[in-house]
Amino acid sequence: MSSQGGVGSPSEGSDSSLGNLYRSAFQLASKAVQLDGGGQAREARQRYMQVNEVCLSLVSGMKRDNTNASQAILSDTTWNEHTVDQNEAQRKRVMAKLTEYTHRVEQINSHLKDHSDTLGRQPSQERQEIAISAQARSITKTDADDLMEKAKFILSQAQLHDSKQNLEFAFDLYRDAAELFLKAHSVGSSDEGSRNEIKAQALAALTRAEQLNNLPKEQLLNKKMSHLSVTPTTPPLRSPTINPLTFVDASSEAPRLSSAEISLLRETSNVNGKVYLPWMDVDLKERFDFDKQYRDPDGFLALSPKQTAIFGAWKRPSDIMRKPEMIELVSSTSIVQDIVTDCSFVASLCVSAAYENRFKKQLITACIFPQDKMGQPLYNPNGKYMVKLHYNGIPRKVGKHSIDTLNVIDDYLPVSKDGKLMCTFSTNTEELWASIIEKAYMKLMGGYDFPGSNSGIDLHTLTGWIPEHIFINDKGFNKENVWKRIVDGQKYGDALITISTGKMTDEEADSLGLVATHAYAVLDVREVLGKRLLEVKNPWNHKRWKGPFSHLDNDGWTEELKSALRFDPKSVAHRDDGMFWIDFDSVCAEFDSIHMNWNPELFKHRWVIHYPWPSNLGPKKDLYNLGYNPQFRLEVEVKGNQASAVWLLLTKHITKKEENRDYITIYVYKDTKGEKVYYPGKAMKEGTYVNSPHILMRFNASPGTSWYTIVVSQHEKSRTLNFSLRAFSTSKFKLGEVPRKYIYEQKIAGQWTELTAGGNTTNATFTNNPEWKLTIPESSAQADVLLMLEAPRAFAVHAVLLRGGNRVSNVSFTDIISQSGDYRHGFAYCEALNLKAGEYTIIASTYEAGLLGQFFLTVASTVNFTCISLPLEGAGMYKQTIRDAWVGGLNAMGCRRNYHLNPQYFIDVTEQTTIKIRLQTPAIDPIPNTNVTVYERHPTQPLGKEVATSGPYTNLIQGVVTTEKVLLPNERGYTAIFATWEAGISGSFIAYVYTDRPVKVYKAPVATKY
Repeated sequence: MSSQGGVGSPSEGSDSSLGNLYRSAFQLASKAVQLDGGGQAREARQRYMQVNEVCLSLVSGMKRDNTNASQAILSDTTWNEHTVDQNEAQRKRVMAKLTEYTHRVEQINSHLKDHSDTLGRQPSQERQEIAISAQARSITKTDADDLMEKAKFILSQAQLHDSKQNLEFAFDLYRDAAELFLKAHSVGSSDEGSRNEIKAQALAALTRAEQLNNLPKEQLLNKKMSHLSVTPTTPPLRSPTINPLTFVDASSEAPRLSSAEISLLRETSNVNGKVYLPWMDVDLKERFDFDKQYRDPDGFLALSPKQTAIFGAWKRPSDIMRKPEMIELVSSTSIVQDIVTDCSFVASLCVSAAYENRFKKQLITACIFPQDKMGQPLYNPNGKYMVKLHYNGIPRKVGKHSIDTLNVIDDYLPVSKDGKLMCTFSTNTEELWASIIEKAYMKLMGGYDFPGSNSGIDLHTLTGWIPEHIFINDKGFNKENVWKRIVDGQKYGDALITISTGKMTDEEADSLGLVATHAYAVLDVREVLGKRLLEVKNPWNHKRWKGPFSHLDNDGWTEELKSALRFDPKSVAHRDDGMFWIDFDSVCAEFDSIHMNWNPELFKHRWVIHYPWPSNLGPKKDLYNLGYNPQFRLEVEVKGNQASAVWLLLTKHITKKEENRDYITIYVYKDTKGEKVYYPGKAMKEGTYVNSPHILMRFNASPGTSWYTIVVSQHEKSRTLNFSLRAFSTSKFKLGEVPRKYIYEQKIAGQWTELTAGGNTTNATFTNNPEWKLTIPESSAQADVLLMLEAPRAFAVHAVLLRGGNRVSNVSFTDIISQSGDYRHGFAYCEALNLKAGEYTIIASTYEAGLLGQFFLTVASTVNFTCISLPLEGAGMYKQTIRDAWVGGLNAMGCRRNYHLNPQYFIDVTEQTTIKIRLQTPAIDPIPNTNVTVYERHPTQPLGKEVATSGPYTNLIQGVVTTEKVLLPNERGYTAIFATWEAGISGSFIAYVYTDRPVKVYKAPVATKY
C-alpha cells in the first residue's frame, strides 16, 4: 500500500467557501488514510471517493489570479498552514492527489474482488449501511450505465472544445468527465475488462486536464480570447455603415452590422413571446451537462387538438427507448409525419436527409447541438439541446430569453395514451434527430398546434438555402425551363426540391392518390428513355399516387424503364410507404407549386441589409408614389462577355404566427443610375404580391457595369414591416440604401378651395392656384431641388417650378425650370438640378378646375432654403368685377382708329390708390389678343396720359393684367379701356379691378367718333 497523504489544511484567512472544502477534504483524507492503514478497505474506499469529489470541487473553485492570500499548499502527509504565491501550483497538487487517490481506489477494488466471498458473507446490517450510503449519494448499481453514458458524453464535449482550442472550457469538461468516470468505476461492472476500460478513460481525462492545467496562463488566455468572436457564423450578415456602396466579397470580408440593424434584429428576436437571439460562434461553448436532467424553463409546448385528444404524457427518450441515439442512419425513408399539421416541415426533413445520404455532406443534421469533434450531433443524456435555425433574416438559436436565461429545448416528447410518439419520428426506433429538430421548429412557431407553412419556407429555416416558389398555374410558368432547372439542381446537389398540391375535393384526392394542400418531398429526378420522372415521398409514409407511373400503372412501366430505375411496381404494390414515381406532366397537371431551395454557396458574392419600414411612412398604397418605399442601389460589375446571375431575396420578419398577412414584392428598375424611383412606371422586373415571408427575384446582369434601383413594395400597408434584403451574385456588386440626397426638407399642408382650385393652364382660373416663392440664398452653391405633390387619388395633379419668385398668372415655357410632366393621379414630382441662387415660383394644380381637397407639397433641397406662400392676386385689396361685351359696329373697335370707342370705365380716385386690372375673355373662342390700359381723363381730348397698361396684345387663356400702379387723386379721374387687337370681334369679357383704397368704378357714356 502506498503512503496516503492529506490535501493540506487552509490558512486562517482563507476564503470561507474554499476553506470549508479544504477542511472537508482534510478530514476525509485523514480518515481515509487512517482506515486504509487500519485494514478497513471498504470504508477507506468510500472516504477516498468522497475526498476525490471534494478535490474536484476545489479545482473548480480555485481562481487563477493571485489575489487570494489564503491559498494552501498540498502536503504529502498533512495540512500545512502557510500560503503560496502561485495558485496554479495549488491546482496542480490537488490534481496530483486526485490521481493518486483514484489509483488507490482501484487497488482497493481489485483487492475486494479477490475476496468477494468475504463480501458476500457480510452481516446484513453492514450490507444495509453500504446500501444506505450509496443511496445518499444517489448512486446505485443500476446507475452505472447512466453514469458512463453521461461521462462519455461530457468527454466528447471536452474533446470537441480541445480540438477547437477552447482550452479552459475543455479543462472543466475533462475534469467533470473524470468525476463521472470515477463514480461509474465505484459502482460499475464486476467485469475486469469493463472496469479497466472505465479506469483508463478516467485516467485519460484526468491526464489531459492536468496537461491543460500546466499550460502557461498567457497561452490559455490567448486561446480563450481568440475564440470569443461574436461574428455570426453564416456570412455575410451586415449592411454598410460608413461607405454603403463598396464592392463586397463574402468569401473575404468580415460581416458587421450597423447599430440600426442590431436594433432591428433585437426587436424581431421576440417571436411568439420568446426571444431567439442571433447565432454566434460563442454559442458553441454552450454547456450541455448538468447534475440533473435539463428541463425547458418555458415548460411544455402547446399541443394541437388532435394531440390533446389522445395525449398520454410527456416522456424523455430514455423512458421509451432502450438505447437512444441522435442518428442511426440519416434516411428520408425512415421519417414519418404523425398528427402534427407540418407536412411541409417533414417533407423538408425528408429531402434534406436524401441530400445528406446522396452527396455525403452534412446539411440538416448540422443544426443540432451538442456535436462531437467531427461535427456530428450527439444524444445528450442530460436532455438539453440547442438547434440553429434561420429566421427573420439571420441564423438564430432556439434560443435565449436574455443574456442570463437559457431557453434551449429539452427532450420531452409527447406520447399518446397507448405509448406512441405523437410527433415526427423515425422508423429507426432508437433515433431522435427528426423529433428534436421538429420540437425546436415547433417551439419557434409557437407550439405543436402549428397552422402549417410551405416547404420552401421550412427548408430555408432549417438550412438557410435560398427559397424559390414556382407557381405552376402562373401565366409565366415555363414548363421546359423549369424541368431543366429541376434536373440540374438535383443532379449537382444545388437544389432541394419539394412539390405541393392545391385545393381539391376528397373525391378528387382519393381518385388521384393525393392529399389536398399537402407537401411532398422529391427524392430523385430522372430523365430516362424519353420519360421525365420524379421519385416522391408522402411525409405520412402512406397514401401513394395512382396515376401514370404509379404502382398501379401496368402500361407505363416497361421492362427497360423498370431496369433503368431499379423499380418493380409489383414488388411494392402491397407495401404502402408513401413512396412513388410520377411523371413531370402529371406534376404540372395535378400539383399547385414547386419549391426549389438553392445552395447559397453557388454565389461567391453575397450581402444582406436589415431594414425597417415604419407604418407611418408614406401612403397606405404605393400605386402612384414610390418615393416613401425602401429603395436600394445595386451596382454589378460583370467581367468578361457573359451575363452574370443576380438573385435578390426579400425576407419579411414575422414575430407572431398569425401575422403573415402582408402581401409584399420587389421591383427592379434599370437605367436609373441607382437613384430613387418615384413613379411606378415600367420596371425591368416586377414581382408578384404574395403573403409569403420570402420573395425571390432573379435576373441576369449584362457584361460591364450595370446600375439598378431595387424597390420594396406592399400591396396595402397597414403596419410596420421589418425585412432583410439579401443579394447573391456570381460577380462583384455594390449594394446599399439609395443615399438621402436632399438634406433640407419642408412639408407644406395645403388645400384647393373654391377660390384656389384653378385647374390646369387651359382654365382662366389657373392663376388662382396655390403658389409659393422658393428662395435659394446667395451664400449657397448650386442646389438640387425636389418637389413632391401628394393629393387624393382621384385628383390628377401637377407641379411646376418657374423663374421669378412672384405670383404667376400664366406659364411661359421659357420660364419653366422643371415640371412633373403629364397630370398624374394622386402624386406628381419633379427635380431641378444645379439651381443658382435666386427666387423661384412653385405652382401646384389639379387638372380639373373646382376640385376641392387637401394636399401636401414637399420641397427638398441639397442646400438650406426658404419657401413661403404667395398671396392670391389682389389679396388684401378691394375687388370690383366688370362684366361687359364687345359688340360689332358699336364698340368692338380694335386697337387702331376709334380705339377710344372700345368699352371705357371711369375710375374716380379721392386719395392715393394702388390699382391692378385683369381682363379675361373665357366666352370667346378662339381667344382674341387683348389689352387693358389706364389713362388720365382729359378735359377736351378722348384720352389723356397713359398711366398703366397690360403690355402687348396677347391671347392667353388667363387674360392680360396691368402692373400695380399708384394713382394720385385729380379732378377728372381716370379711364380704363378694354380692347381687342382686331376690330369687329364680338363677345363678352370679364375684368377684375383691384385697389388698396375704395374707389368708384363705373361705365363711361358713349364717346363721340372723331
